Amino acid sequence: MKLLNFLLLFLFSTTTFANIEELEQFEIRSYNPQVRGVKDLVFEVRVDGLTDLLSKNLALGKLIDVYYKVYWLSPSEFRIEVMGLPNGFAEVKDDLRNLIKGKLEFVLPENFSSKFKDYTLKVEPTIDGKLIKAIDATYTMAVPELNIYFDKDNKLKAIESMAPMSKVRTEFFHSPKAWSNNKLVTDKVVSKSGVEGNSLTVTNEIDYLALDGLGFPSKIQVKNVQEYTVLATKKGEKNKLLKKEQGSKIIFSKYEVNTGKAKRFIVDGILK
Repeated sequence: MKLLNFLLLFLFSTTTFANIEELEQFEIRSYNPQVRGVKDLVFEVRVDGLTDLLSKNLALGKLIDVYYKVYWLSPSEFRIEVMGLPNGFAEVKDDLRNLIKGKLEFVLPENFSSKFKDYTLKVEPTIDGKLIKAIDATYTMAVPELNIYFDKDNKLKAIESMAPMSKVRTEFFHSPKAWSNNKLVTDKVVSKSGVEGNSLTVTNEIDYLALDGLGFPSKIQVKNVQEYTVLATKKGEKNKLLKKEQGSKIIFSKYEVNTGKAKRFIVDGILK
């Protein structure tokens, strides 16, 4: 009996480890500037129309060019400075920082497997690939379950987060680039939340530039599509499904790689 229990435990541990290894295999196939030696990075970010939008707030005065200066230091320290605004206005600057924080993942992606390290992983075959279920066995995390879909070539297709009050499905589109050494680069990410008739779809399409053998985003085109249902108020009328679209463009420029500027700013507080 003890031998049987040992064998079962060994098989279970091997299966769990293999699942984690499968996530790591996708991570190995994906492009990451850190793996290519980027340790210190500075760049600028501009949101199309942001300066004009903020200029309508008379309290801010006349604005010429509002943009972000991002300082990143390996492995995961970063600072986002809002440039072009007058002194003060801390809350406005915090709101502006939050506006682009999520987009930095496209510049310096987090290790894929580390996002699921606290989950129990189970693998299931699908018609065109496989599904890895990430389950919170502790019942303490905000998202108790995620479904991670891979195609038959082991490329990430989609992730579904199964939170109690909401479900979000995010689809991923990748391709290798000339500068990525055949590594997969994220071209587009589409996230849909809500239910039919009341949903929000956010699409991020990313263009890249090559710099000294490395690749970084040059532009992210963002499109938000909101669908909502207007209930009929009169007898004989039908409910109306309405759609509202908004878009924005985020421009990345002036990348400075491994110059030490991020370290001097983050560690020493020196701006130059």
